[in-house]
Amino acid sequence: MRGWWVAGLAALAVLASWTAGAQEHPVFNTKVEPPQAPVLRDMLLRGGYVIFFRHAATPDYQEPSPVDFERCDAQRNLNALGRVQAFGIGEAFRELGLPVGEVLASPYCRTMDTARVAFGRATPDPAVRGDKELTEQLRRLFATPPAAGLNRVLVGHGGGAGMLGDEFLREAEAMVVLPEGGDRFKMIARVRAESWAQWIERHRQPPPGTPRAK
Repeated sequence: MRGWWVAGLAALAVLASWTAGAQEHPVFNTKVEPPQAPVLRDMLLRGGYVIFFRHAATPDYQEPSPVDFERCDAQRNLNALGRVQAFGIGEAFRELGLPVGEVLASPYCRTMDTARVAFGRATPDPAVRGDKELTEQLRRLFATPPAAGLNRVLVGHGGGAGMLGDEFLREAEAMVVLPEGGDRFKMIARVRAESWAQWIERHRQPPPGTPRAK
């Protein structure tokens, strides 16, 4: 697995310049003001949040329509960078000890694969895909607190099927949400794919011998 990870990092350098341009959204500004990284990390360690991920990086093309969810070969799937992103997220979650309960994903192969590579499991849920007739079920997934001491993970698509308002996530980016019960929830923070690993303490310190600013 480590060898795959190293090879993936090399692929990341090659792919970074062309990652799914047409699949991105032209606006990346956010109105969400997150807590400082160590504070957010400690919040998630206690559990009680919903973490909504957009699937990781995919190639730059439009898949045929309608989509056959049973045929990954007819869908837009994760590219090498996407698998590196998903693996890195999962590695960071495990090293940080962030508790994860249920992992639900849109039934597309790219969302299911993002969840499986990162967390080792995924349950397909049409509500996470954003089916209009299941809007209330999706809102409940955002608004209902997860099991005590755990965080609920959802893996879907950029706009969270409208649950995120004006926010539109980059590929592999996440929105941390605080469920408030009923049909209410509060958006807490957007987290980029690479930021999870940056929360690990050794990555928050300069290398030995680095001169200190005076």
